[in-house]
Amino acid sequence: MKKWSSYFSGLPIKWKITIWSSAFMFILFFSYLVLQYMIIEHRSLNYEKQNINRQLEEMLVIIESNNQPLTIEEIKKSENDFSRINDEDQLTRIIDEKGNIVLSVSDGYPETEIIPLPVKSKKFEIVRNSEDPLLILRAPIVTDEFVGTVEIIRSMEMFDDFIDNIFFVLVAAGLGGLLLSFLGGTFLSRQLLSNVRVMTDTMQKIKVNGLEERVPVYETNDEIAQLGKLFNELMDDLEESFTQQKQFVEDASHELRTPLAIIHGHLSLLNRWGKDDPEVLNKSLQSSLKEVERLIQLVQELLELSRAETGTTGPSEVRQVQADHLIQSVKRNFELLHPDYVFTVHMQGDTPYVSIPSRYLEQVLIILLDNAVKFSTNKKEIIITCTSEKQIMRIQVIDKGIGIPKQDIPYVLNRFYRVDKARSRKQGGLGLGLAIAKRWVEKYNGTISIQSKEGEGTTFTITFPAALL
Repeated sequence: MKKWSSYFSGLPIKWKITIWSSAFMFILFFSYLVLQYMIIEHRSLNYEKQNINRQLEEMLVIIESNNQPLTIEEIKKSENDFSRINDEDQLTRIIDEKGNIVLSVSDGYPETEIIPLPVKSKKFEIVRNSEDPLLILRAPIVTDEFVGTVEIIRSMEMFDDFIDNIFFVLVAAGLGGLLLSFLGGTFLSRQLLSNVRVMTDTMQKIKVNGLEERVPVYETNDEIAQLGKLFNELMDDLEESFTQQKQFVEDASHELRTPLAIIHGHLSLLNRWGKDDPEVLNKSLQSSLKEVERLIQLVQELLELSRAETGTTGPSEVRQVQADHLIQSVKRNFELLHPDYVFTVHMQGDTPYVSIPSRYLEQVLIILLDNAVKFSTNKKEIIITCTSEKQIMRIQVIDKGIGIPKQDIPYVLNRFYRVDKARSRKQGGLGLGLAIAKRWVEKYNGTISIQSKEGEGTTFTITFPAALL
């Protein structure tokens, strides 16, 4: 049994579906055939019983209608009437109370070895231990002059032949049903697994050709089509993730290459002859320290971006933050750091509360304001607005700086992306700040958008669902 179970479990799902569906369909069909056979046999037997019962009633009517006292002689005189009622392949006997045969009528049916048996009530009996199966009906006759039994013995040969024919027909139908069940199960498994086979082929192509392959999905709404759509969506996400990872590695490698090359160059210079020249030594050490600081900053921002993308928020609970107080605090800090800039805050609506850790909202505001300061060298004016309306809290950071070219706006929030790489490097940017801000905003169900016009300035807008107090 374990061997068969192990063998079955190792079959392809196509054959499992075929076997199970075929077995289920055959069991249903076989059960129907068995039930049909039992009903036909029962009704046919009842029909035979009704026939001989009708003959018995006719014989009793003949006996009771005789005006003469019912004696053995009178019974023998009724032989012709009994012969007329008697059917072919049937024996009718009248016996007395001692079991002696008084009258025997047969239409081509020989005397049987069945022993006459007086009864006191009507009884049916089926005898199958002889060469010819028999149906026997016995009923008592009780009058003033005679006490006995009417015995009708009917051959069941035609009945058995009919039932045998029905049995063979049903067996043939069962075998045909088994064949049709197998064919139907095979067809059903092919239909059900056709899309799965397509998905398997697509996975093989993905293994060979790469992540750009997709499962063809037809315009249906069944579970297989939904599985195909979900698979394609997952592959889109996976391809995007691999693309981002590849871009991240390339960008990180590029960002790390420059400071490492500079440090390596200065160390090589010092190793060759610069260590004996105090001026060269000091210059090389200062440059190397500056590049090390850039590396430390890059690593810190990469770690921060990783925490933002993985949702690592630490053990502290997310508490509702009063955004206007936090904005004023960040504004004051920037006024101290950049006294030559003008920072203006506008508050509209009710006191806004949002569900985000205060340090993350503060970090987002610092990133946006720092970005505004870097690119507002001509008109040093930055406006911060905070609006609360219809369960939405909106913060805008508006600068009057150089703006962003239209073609670059969709990519500004990507990691390591810089509109002007040479100018951004001089200003100390790594291209990670806005990517970090985007991750934290989206983690807490917010959105971030950009409106900008080159030469006129940029507006960063972040929105959060307002917290219910």
